[in-house]
Amino acid sequence: MLLRSGRRIATQEEADRATVRRRRRRARSDLLTAFPEEIQQEILARLPPKSVLRCRAVCRSWRRLASDPAFLLDHHRHQPKLQLISSCRTAGGDDGHIRRLEAFHLRGAQARRPVFGFPNHFASRYSRFPVTASCYGLLVVGRYSICNPATRQWGSLSTNPKLHIEKVVSLFRHQPSGEYRVLYWTHSSICSYTLPLLPTEVPCPNEYRVLTVGTSESRLVDCPLTRMIGELGPIICGAPVLLDGTLHVHWMTRSTVRYHKILVFDTVAETFRHMVPPSVNPRHAMHLLDMCGKLAVATSKDRVTGMTIFVLQDKEQDVWAFHYRIKLPVMDIRRFQEQGNLWAEVVSEEGDVLVCCYGYLLHCDKNGNLVASFKYDDDLPVVLPHRLKESLIQHTFFQKTES
Repeated sequence: MLLRSGRRIATQEEADRATVRRRRRRARSDLLTAFPEEIQQEILARLPPKSVLRCRAVCRSWRRLASDPAFLLDHHRHQPKLQLISSCRTAGGDDGHIRRLEAFHLRGAQARRPVFGFPNHFASRYSRFPVTASCYGLLVVGRYSICNPATRQWGSLSTNPKLHIEKVVSLFRHQPSGEYRVLYWTHSSICSYTLPLLPTEVPCPNEYRVLTVGTSESRLVDCPLTRMIGELGPIICGAPVLLDGTLHVHWMTRSTVRYHKILVFDTVAETFRHMVPPSVNPRHAMHLLDMCGKLAVATSKDRVTGMTIFVLQDKEQDVWAFHYRIKLPVMDIRRFQEQGNLWAEVVSEEGDVLVCCYGYLLHCDKNGNLVASFKYDDDLPVVLPHRLKESLIQHTFFQKTES
């Protein structure tokens, strides 16, 4: 009896504590719901995606607010642009390597945030770094997969299993239709053209195509590059920059004499044109940037001592202007790595620079000051040319895959 009585007493105490907890949760919920919905939306829209998903379980009103499509779009607009960093970790065994993907927030309280990891054999099938494109919180992985890291949803780019993609150029949203599309190039065996000095047609070695994500629909797009003899496919450098519905792609020729070019793709009309880049030594490294809504170019002789920034002033006439030069603190950098490869990359509109060296990732500002250093115990961290702006927006091509 004493044992049973003790159990009854313990059970009653647990029930009382549970009642108190329910009352406290109800009181907090009543206090939160006392705020106008506009204020609640403003608060929720500024939270990270993981926190928003947790808030959906607090009460029904928050679940309704945090699931509304208009709120999800507003929440995406408030999210910071996170730089993607790749590194490799040893998991044991001869081939037990995991390539990790991290989101790096330059000015956040939590600078490094894990995204997900890939087995090393998966990475080597496509390239050293499997992420090949990003747009509106979505990542293209390899050549045939798409995912949303915030919702952990995965899907296939195409429903056609025989579709061949040689290289993904970019992922973009087609504004008139709202569809997500992929610009890619592949080798061609059909397309041909005629040169004035030759009596017969010459086969085009490659062609650009546009694929609507989640369908088998793939369309050929006329491109000036496919009409250049000797081009076995351009060397696409970095990630394209999307501004005002236009993709700017930096590429170099594969011929003996190399030179920089910028290819401009209108995502609405789906047409190409050339843009004249700033006068840059073809031997210098160069990559495109979005600086406060303007197209910019960062160039460097050795990607270690400094970077020079040019900004497009007149997009109709392709007029570029010198913006500023970043001189990196080489002596401070060499404290972390005396010898070996290291390189720098401009990664923000404010001119922040990330320097990769073995075992460390260094953050410098545009004035050449070393702001912070981040230790990597396993391998050389690499700054990917893609950024992630997280999103909880739902997409039908994921739902089709799941069903």
